[in-house]
Amino acid sequence: MKNHIRKILLPAFLYLLINVLFVDKYTMRITEWHFLCDALYLFFGIGLMLLVFWLQTCNWKFKPIVWSLGIMYIVSMIYIQFCIDPMTLQVDRWSAIHNFLYNLFHGIYPYAAQTHLGGYGSPFPVWQILHIPFYFIGNVGLSFFVALVLFLYVLAKFESPRVALTALLLIIFSPAINYEVVVRSDLFTNFLVICTLCEWLRHQEILLDKHLYRLAIIIGLCASTRLTAVIPLAYLYGYAFLRLGLKKQAAFVGIVCLTFALTFLPFILWNGEQLIFFEYNPFVLQTRQGSPLVLVLFATIAIVWTIYKKDRLQYFYLQAGGLLTLLVLMTFTYNMIISGDYHLYSSTYDLSYFNMALPFYVCAIAMDTNP
Repeated sequence: MKNHIRKILLPAFLYLLINVLFVDKYTMRITEWHFLCDALYLFFGIGLMLLVFWLQTCNWKFKPIVWSLGIMYIVSMIYIQFCIDPMTLQVDRWSAIHNFLYNLFHGIYPYAAQTHLGGYGSPFPVWQILHIPFYFIGNVGLSFFVALVLFLYVLAKFESPRVALTALLLIIFSPAINYEVVVRSDLFTNFLVICTLCEWLRHQEILLDKHLYRLAIIIGLCASTRLTAVIPLAYLYGYAFLRLGLKKQAAFVGIVCLTFALTFLPFILWNGEQLIFFEYNPFVLQTRQGSPLVLVLFATIAIVWTIYKKDRLQYFYLQAGGLLTLLVLMTFTYNMIISGDYHLYSSTYDLSYFNMALPFYVCAIAMDTNP
């Protein structure tokens, strides 16, 4: 038990910290007692971790519990989504996908589509195309629920139903995650899919030296959701990549880049000037928060981390989440220094980017508490 507690201390702390930041930011808008709200959530979060440990002592049949609780959560959150008019939301990630697909199916150049708040969409083609079924249903936010079912199925299959139940509880009782679901944001969903993919790749023993071309195509397609989606996969296979010969490294990188480029080819042929030279094209939108200096520094840290972390596979989920958190922290710090705006809760800094790491912290906690 002591060993399990020691192993989850850091991911539990980071999971709770991200949620406390979220609670503090949004409760301070409605009450001056926001610190009390923070304390209440922190107290509740500690209780949640104790519940996670208590589950270790239970000899229940966890599989029916996972799916029963999962169905109740999914039904309730879908109901909440449909009770809220999406046009009233001040988050436009959902309309960045919906309006893109609306243009696509009405013969209008998709990347010219504006969101309901007047912005432009940043998701890349593969992520947009995956939302086609949900667009025709009328709610692109439903992609989260499909991703959640896949996530729980993979955890139950490759780890245990107990791990799947623990992960589900951590998702259900996360204010940051539930906010993403309610406002139909796709950011957390994107990384939930990547986390699920990492779990599948690890347990299917898809190895870089044996499955070079297959992995290159997979990573290229993942890059065509969000660029940051590549970070966990790069960390998973980074050490093996560094051990490849130069020719295989070049072939791997070449196929990744070619796959990524081919996903944009239809849009380049449609209107390449609009895609590449438009002031608000998706490449600009996905990179405007950072800088080359931050990217180089982050890449250096990630490479060194990959080389010297001997426990990178044992603690993969914690370390992958840590890299995503580090990237956001470095970007925010750089922007604070450049702009002189040190107020973390200002509109300059979107705290939801920390949610990219939450699926990995959830897995780190769930797996490290499994007997």
